[in-house]
Amino acid sequence: MMTLSMACAGPRASATATDTSRQLVHETYTLGGEQPEALLVALHYSGGTPAFWNEYVKDWGAPVRVLLPQGPLPRREGFTWFAPGHEEKDEAAKLADVEQMAARVADLIREVRRAHPELRHVGVTGFSYGGDLAWLLAIRYPELVDVAVPMGSRLLGDPMRALPGTSRVRVLQGEADAIIDARKTTARVEALKVGGVPIDLLTYPGLGHDVSPELIADWRAFLRQELSGAPATQSKQD
Repeated sequence: MMTLSMACAGPRASATATDTSRQLVHETYTLGGEQPEALLVALHYSGGTPAFWNEYVKDWGAPVRVLLPQGPLPRREGFTWFAPGHEEKDEAAKLADVEQMAARVADLIREVRRAHPELRHVGVTGFSYGGDLAWLLAIRYPELVDVAVPMGSRLLGDPMRALPGTSRVRVLQGEADAIIDARKTTARVEALKVGGVPIDLLTYPGLGHDVSPELIADWRAFLRQELSGAPATQSKQD
């Protein structure tokens, strides 16, 4: 059973290329119970919409609250997270864009936590630009996030402090991705492991910049298991 418990909706035309500060449009609903202890935050790709995730969470198989933020800027038939010109920036400027948007998503997670104090376990996930945000939320806000699954992500930025022992990051990556080089992702994850980051990687032969049934099955099983575990070491209601 799905219970739609809150939505913050706004007209698509109201978003502009300079829209960087207003509250993120979002939807949140529960599956499998009225007051689940787990929160799953899912972040869509550039040009997508929050509805991208509905088919993948509908058979979740455990009680969970789903939070689906929407990128603030229109792109194609959907929305994006960063202003035009983001891809032309150098890595430091790209990271600054992701940092700014991740802070807004973190604020939204805090708001949902205040409204639903029963929540104890938080997972974030995303694909492409959404994966960039999921990664940065995990390493910048470990007091908010227990587990993260970035998919097709650039993995921009490094942890500024050691992550709690309860944190987990699993990266999912297509080996035939023409946008994200899977070899670079493999090397990046290995370097992060050496640095003590609790991270691992699953790759998918023949898969491009996309998801597949095998990837989604792994994604769902891992997050479902991790969200039934212990919460992060600090309160997520701060």
